[in-house]
Amino acid sequence: MAEVVTSIWRLDRRVRRLPGETRAVTRYLEMAWDTFTQAGIKIQEHLNDPFDPGLALEVLSYQPALGLDRDRVVETIRPSIYLNDHVIQRGEVIVGTPGPVAKEATP
Repeated sequence: MAEVVTSIWRLDRRVRRLPGETRAVTRYLEMAWDTFTQAGIKIQEHLNDPFDPGLALEVLSYQPALGLDRDRVVETIRPSIYLNDHVIQRGEVIVGTPGPVAKEATP
């Protein structure tokens, strides 16, 4: 179930970035989200959420990022998925940390 939900989540993210008219496709995706909701499935993306080490997330990497006041999720690789409030998939994220970003060397 988690793999199906994750695949539809990824498809939704890609379709929403396409140029042009995508209303027909997004309508079917919204119907899928409604079906998941009615079945007790909740999807949490985590993008831009504040990060604390005690959260039930798999951190794939930490990376310095400009403009952050605290650790934040800067990319979600896989969303957290809950079935009737029980975790069936832990989110996989990349966490941005406040601080300078290394500058590229110029020749």
